[in-house]
Amino acid sequence: MRFRFRPVLTGATLLGLIVLVSLGTWQVRRLAWKEDLIAKVEARVDQPPVPLGEPLSMIGAGQDPEYLPVEVQGGFLTDRTAHVFGTYDGVAGWYVFQPFRPDGTDETLLVNRGFVPDEARQPTYTPPDAAAMTGLVRRFESGRGLAAAIAPPDEPAAGSYFSRRADPLYEAFADVGGTALPFYLDSTLPTALPEGGTTRIEFSNRHLGYVLTWYGLAAALLAVYLAASRAPKG
Repeated sequence: MRFRFRPVLTGATLLGLIVLVSLGTWQVRRLAWKEDLIAKVEARVDQPPVPLGEPLSMIGAGQDPEYLPVEVQGGFLTDRTAHVFGTYDGVAGWYVFQPFRPDGTDETLLVNRGFVPDEARQPTYTPPDAAAMTGLVRRFESGRGLAAAIAPPDEPAAGSYFSRRADPLYEAFADVGGTALPFYLDSTLPTALPEGGTTRIEFSNRHLGYVLTWYGLAAALLAVYLAASRAPKG
């Protein structure tokens, strides 16, 4: 088979291949990340809760304690709350954050007590009736990426926040003092308002399909290029 070199077609095809292969490779990395996340969550969420010192030790050792169940004795430092916008089961509302002081420490641990629909939002909520706080370790958001770029600005005066970044949330409770911990807890206590136990632990994984789509488009583009570059006989 003879081919005719077409500079414009070749340049456009190379550019298209670079974009499509890059998107496919990015989805390969996302696939590995999602599979690791699902495996981590499945392995951890049903474990017995551990003391607060264990996730702190894991961080000190360079390990990620996210979704590790924790039980900690102590009490809330104020009845004031920070409401972080979000959804649960398709309903718009707020996640209720409050500062918690573990017994025998000067540390401040933010606790996401759970979800309230927008129409049920209140300035304060009844403290949970439990001997200890139990929850899943969660990382704060970084404040980078598309979600952070399009999020509305926080409204500290109204106690309304639109991301789970550490600095603004801890600043909301700056008066309580203490050493800020590098993670927060999603409460697993069975409370009603706010509704506890609302951590998302089931994740869809469609990245393999995206990988095949982008790489398939790259293969199709290459086939079209080869067909269009065939030189006529004669």
